[in-house]
Amino acid sequence: MPSYIDTKYVNLLALRLPLFKRKTQGLYNFRCPFCGDSQKSKTKARGYFYQKRTDLFYRCHNCGQSSTFSNFLKQFDGEMYKDYSLERYKEGITGKGQNTPDPEFQVEKPKFHTKIDLPRIGDLDDNHFAKKYLVNRAIPSQFLNYLYYTEDFKGFVEKVAERDYDLAKNEQRIVIPFYDSDKKLIAFQGRAFTNSLLRYITIKIHEDSPKIFGLDRLDITKPFYIVEGPFDSMFLPNCIAMAGSDVNLKSQVEISSAMDEGMGTMIFDNEPRNKEILSRMLKVIDKGWKICIWPDSVACKDINDMILASIQESRLIEIINKNTYKSLFAKTQLALWRKS
Repeated sequence: MPSYIDTKYVNLLALRLPLFKRKTQGLYNFRCPFCGDSQKSKTKARGYFYQKRTDLFYRCHNCGQSSTFSNFLKQFDGEMYKDYSLERYKEGITGKGQNTPDPEFQVEKPKFHTKIDLPRIGDLDDNHFAKKYLVNRAIPSQFLNYLYYTEDFKGFVEKVAERDYDLAKNEQRIVIPFYDSDKKLIAFQGRAFTNSLLRYITIKIHEDSPKIFGLDRLDITKPFYIVEGPFDSMFLPNCIAMAGSDVNLKSQVEISSAMDEGMGTMIFDNEPRNKEILSRMLKVIDKGWKICIWPDSVACKDINDMILASIQESRLIEIINKNTYKSLFAKTQLALWRKS
């Protein structure tokens, strides 16, 4: 079946394409927006989105126009096409369904290394919506001075990078800084307040900067945790977030070695029907690393949601530790989890 992103954008187009209707799974029919379709009959619709393997294509049986779904979007609505392309990169998908890294922007000549010239969330008025947003998400108070707020993420990025970026103008975002073990700024991530098509945008200071949040707080001589998102990492002790990075940790030899020695535990979101998460979990298990596989008693999607559901931090750690597995036991438990 088509990717959920393709399906999402087909649904967004539905209201704009005359006589649009879904015929079967992966097959949609509507009047061609390029030739206007039949001039004799206003009820004829000869434009089709159709599925071939896992991709969608477009063809009009009136004018003969044929293209990929991506090129159809590019011609029909350039702005929507940009959002679509960025979202596919965000999910690690390219034209033929291959996985690619999350979108990252490299800053060629960084103007700063240890300081961000933006207001800290903790310094904002208590009634400021950005501060209220994080407080309502129960983000620990000690992290409010760790995070920043910008009224114009595009402007902020371009000031730092001294170059243009194809980003939305005047978009308010939370800025999450990524520091290395020497507490030097290596990247930052802009987190949208709304359900933006691109919720997270990561800016890397150097090409080889690891896209890992929390390295400045990590002590690999003690047990540690690795989660997916920066916010989730704020609820666990000695925890870092992969923020979309590859689970192989190739550039982080010390962390990888510590994982080999059983010092760390990998924790993914509680989404047993997410194929990408399942694939990453299998990679972790195949490497012989420890992994948490959530029990049926936990219904929340991620750690932040669990905290909001009144699961105390001490109880959360207990659940994680009791449901941590490796090797054959992990594969057995993963098979059960997939069916939940």
